[in-house]
Amino acid sequence: MEYSKEDLVTEYNNLKNHLGKVPSSRTFYSESGISRRKLEAVFGSSAFTKLVAEAGDTPNVFSTEKITLPEILSQWGDLTRKESKLPTIADWQFNKCKPEIGNIKRTHGLKWADIPYAFLEHYAGNMDWSDVLELIPNKQAVESTKKEETAIPSLDYKIHKFIPPVISNLNELSNDEERFREFEQQVNLAFQLLGFEVTDYGQGTGRNPDGIAKEHKHRFAIIIDSKSRSNGYKIGTDDRTFIEYIKTYKEPLSKAGFQNIYLLIVSSQFESNPDKAINNIMIETNVSTSLITAKSLLKIVAKRIENPRLFDLKKFQKLLIEKGEITEMKIDKYLKSIK
Repeated sequence: MEYSKEDLVTEYNNLKNHLGKVPSSRTFYSESGISRRKLEAVFGSSAFTKLVAEAGDTPNVFSTEKITLPEILSQWGDLTRKESKLPTIADWQFNKCKPEIGNIKRTHGLKWADIPYAFLEHYAGNMDWSDVLELIPNKQAVESTKKEETAIPSLDYKIHKFIPPVISNLNELSNDEERFREFEQQVNLAFQLLGFEVTDYGQGTGRNPDGIAKEHKHRFAIIIDSKSRSNGYKIGTDDRTFIEYIKTYKEPLSKAGFQNIYLLIVSSQFESNPDKAINNIMIETNVSTSLITAKSLLKIVAKRIENPRLFDLKKFQKLLIEKGEITEMKIDKYLKSIK
């Protein structure tokens, strides 16, 4: 079929009205069934951009210009001033700072931990940034105590020997904020090894939790969010996000037959008392929130692999009923019951 310019504009507008927004080129080609070749036969090169303009919309212009290091440092300084502390990777992402963390390392060779000292070097003596400069700790002092301050408990050999290679560095990843996606994936794999059916959402899928683990025999599901943090995770910063996750998935999971739904947060360790945030989540969603360290999760996986016939996810569910952190004492008591 041959198309005129008017036909193509009409098709574009019909799709835009259906979607309620301007379609991307990929969406236009897939939804309309009109190939790139046919569009180019009418509009020539940059066909979709010309179609958007012809329809009276403003085409997206994608800049290929690299964000300079001074621009990155200036954003970091503004964010530090806003937070009144050294920002985390999560703060950078939440505030939609650019570029992505991975691109900073790729294009400028800087790890996240290096940025404060690059800022210090670039703006040393600049009084306009004096409040930010005061928040940056002495690098030598930080490096000399870093291992002690950020060390996470190592696994005993009797646990480690049962951990499969695919999740062998889960404990270390829980402490590495730059490798957060690897951590999310390994947490989801850990739940698969426990016997759950796991849907991996993670980064790049919009406002979603990192995974949902479903247990069909006993009809319960766990909304999982994994937080890699070098100094421990504080739940109070994200409780509204968790409420959104639960409200999005609770009804579909209930309709699918899952009688009990839980929220579980996995990290290296946890800061302060989480009761206020956990109670807020419970009040708004009637869902219990639990916290578990990566080390404790690995202990459970090891037990599952060591004694697969004795392992019962119904007992695991009991750990989730009591809200708050699932402490090592609770884990040890639970593991002793698997005989």
